[in-house]
Amino acid sequence: MVLLDQAPEYVSHQGPSRRNLLIALAAGIAVCLGIGAVAVSKFNDKPLFHDQVAYEGGYVVALAGMKADPTGRTQDFLKNGGCEQWRGEQGGAKAEGSPEQWLRGCRDAAADGDCRKGQAVAKPKGSAGIRGLVCDSNKGVKKPTAAQ
Repeated sequence: MVLLDQAPEYVSHQGPSRRNLLIALAAGIAVCLGIGAVAVSKFNDKPLFHDQVAYEGGYVVALAGMKADPTGRTQDFLKNGGCEQWRGEQGGAKAEGSPEQWLRGCRDAAADGDCRKGQAVAKPKGSAGIRGLVCDSNKGVKKPTAAQ
C-alpha cells in the first residue's frame, strides 16, 4: 500500500524463486513420465489383473447364456466344447488377453449348474480364489398371491 508523501516499500514474496519453482516442476514431470514409461513397457497392452478379468469374462458370458436359454441346452453345449466356440465368437478382448483363463471361467460357470434351478452363489474357484457371481436372485419374480 502506498501512502501519500512516503516512499513505497518493496516486499518480496515468500517461497522459492520462480527459477527454482520451474526447475522443481520440470523434475517432477520428468519423474512421472519416467514411471509411466516403465509401467507401459512392463505391462504393454495387458491390464494388471488380466487373468482375473479374463476368468470373470468367461464366467459372465456363460452365465448369461445359460440364463437366457429356457430349454437348458446351453449348459450341455458349453460342457461339450461350446466354450471354445464362444471364445472366438463372443470372447472379445478379454478372451484374447488370456484365452486359457477365459475358457476356465466359462467351463466353471457351466459346471456350477443350471442357474434357473435357484442356485444361490457359486463357490470361489482357482488359485486366486475369485468368487463366483450370484446365479439366481429371484429378482422380479412374482410371488403367488392368496385368493380371497
